[in-house]
Amino acid sequence: MTIENELVNLCIDESPPRNKPLVAKYLRSFAFPVLSKLTPFNISKTGGYLVANKNSILQKYGPEAESDINSVLLKLDSLRSEILSNKPFRKLESDNVDVKIWNQVLEDYTDKDGKRPTWLYTFWLYAECYVHRRLFEAFETSAYLKDYDPFYEQKMKSLVSCEDAMGFLGNFLMDYFQRTGVQNHHLREDLPKILKCSLWGNRCDLSQTGGDAIAQTESPLKMVESLQELMLVDESPKIVDYLCKLVTNGQGDKILDIILDNAGYELFTDLCMADWLMTYKLVNIVRFHGKSIPWFVSDVTLRDFVATIDFVANQAHTENLRLLGKRWESYMQSGLWTFESEQFWTLPFTFDQIKSLDPQLYDKLSQSVLIISKGDLNYRKLVGDVFWEPTVPFSQAIGSFQPSKLIALRTLKSDITCGLPEGLAERISETDPDWLKIGKYAVIHVAGI
Repeated sequence: MTIENELVNLCIDESPPRNKPLVAKYLRSFAFPVLSKLTPFNISKTGGYLVANKNSILQKYGPEAESDINSVLLKLDSLRSEILSNKPFRKLESDNVDVKIWNQVLEDYTDKDGKRPTWLYTFWLYAECYVHRRLFEAFETSAYLKDYDPFYEQKMKSLVSCEDAMGFLGNFLMDYFQRTGVQNHHLREDLPKILKCSLWGNRCDLSQTGGDAIAQTESPLKMVESLQELMLVDESPKIVDYLCKLVTNGQGDKILDIILDNAGYELFTDLCMADWLMTYKLVNIVRFHGKSIPWFVSDVTLRDFVATIDFVANQAHTENLRLLGKRWESYMQSGLWTFESEQFWTLPFTFDQIKSLDPQLYDKLSQSVLIISKGDLNYRKLVGDVFWEPTVPFSQAIGSFQPSKLIALRTLKSDITCGLPEGLAERISETDPDWLKIGKYAVIHVAGI
């Protein structure tokens, strides 16, 4: 009997129950194949990357790091084995500041008989976050590779592979910025395009490919038009009305908070969106929220953020891209743009817990005129990772997370969804059974607008 069959025998051959958080024990949920196939695959790819790049790692960190590489490989193999045999979770063992929180969560999920959660039988969101925290632990408990990001080179390779598409969008923006007489009706017409370039940038997600780059080579603006029929919910008109009113709302801080998702091409489109909104005074301060540690393969860290702006400003092949990057450098130098990496984003909690668990972060988000949440994982955290009925309103699904006006830009890569028109989910399922899971479809949801 294969390991996968052993896992199957531990599961229930049913769809997950509606209006409950996802758990991988249900075979007909997306959680089971992710946990049993994609996650072990990503762990193996991480180990394979270390082996393939051993010489360059030793050249940078010294020959003493070889024992660290071997130790990390053993830890990754152990983690993969634990998942495939549905072993109980263990406590984290590093001295990082978040370990106390993680271990308290483990205690909270341990029953009165001391039985700890296992991969198949606990909440999927918790399990997925725990596995990526364990991945980082394998490195941070080493002597020489404490701060090593095994995904960094892959993220930068992904960025470079998309330079053609970056050039299209960069040319559009620089031409736009040089126009005279841009009127409110121009902003209203083009704002949805800018938002959707950022939205569809999410298709280049390395966590779906084990780190293999997905080249984005077509014109983003043409792509936006061609993909409109795949927008299941498009509430961009509400956003246009709201943001265009901000232009006439006088001076003072108009803070935009962007909760980032992936590095690479998606981050580039997020920066383009932020620049456009700044240039036309819809906002005047942007805070980018990323991850404090390597997370879900391709999520943005400070190093990724800085390296991306540096690449666009100093290494891109076209003048317009370099000019764009210089603008972004000036925003960072002046403090109009900041990168923030609050601990909450790499904890296994949903957004409706921010108010009680991190009131300082909630208060910070409350200062903004708009919050933009990017990507699938942030969307899952927004709606509690609950397998909602598809027609449950988005504003209901996000619960108590209401610090400010909110936009969710998300391509669908898991079977969590909500806010759809009556009957739409059923109609798409008939012709496209995997519609929820493959990044083909997208939504723009708003709350508080």
